[in-house]
Amino acid sequence: MSTQVELKAPVFLVAVPQLADTNFNRSVILLLDYKEDGAMGVVINRATELGLEEFCSSQEMRFQGNPDGFVYSGGPVQQDRAFLIHHSDHAGPETEAISGKTRLSYSLESLRIVSESPPERLRVFLGYAGWGPGQLAAEITSGAWLVTDFKDHILFETSVDSVWEVCLKEMGIEPMQLIHSGEVH
Repeated sequence: MSTQVELKAPVFLVAVPQLADTNFNRSVILLLDYKEDGAMGVVINRATELGLEEFCSSQEMRFQGNPDGFVYSGGPVQQDRAFLIHHSDHAGPETEAISGKTRLSYSLESLRIVSESPPERLRVFLGYAGWGPGQLAAEITSGAWLVTDFKDHILFETSVDSVWEVCLKEMGIEPMQLIHSGEVH
């Protein structure tokens, strides 16, 4: 029996405390694609210790922006692949609109363009979260994920450490009142 869940990306998936997978404990995922054959998104609240300057240098590029920026772990799949989420109209090939001014780029040429003239709003993710056909719908139906609207300010303005709590509070849920019962997978 197949589970049907109506979703239209972009949305945020907010992990419930019982989600047993350590890759997604208290994570918030920006769902970028949801189709019959699967889904993909990036975890937005897992900063790494890899700086943007160091990452760009490893790709033989020079990052011209804030040297304090860092790269995020977007998920456990293809952790050598970069995804850029930003506000820039000039980001090169393989760039698509997500919502409003927010764009997704995923080519080396786009990384080069963005690194030379970084927009104020920029996040770089290595890897992504992926689901096979029906898998995400089953996880949502089992209660592993809460779904809420994509909000630009949560992605770009909210500190990494408080993204999960802020998402829940904006949904009208007090994080401390969530029941920590049995695990969901």
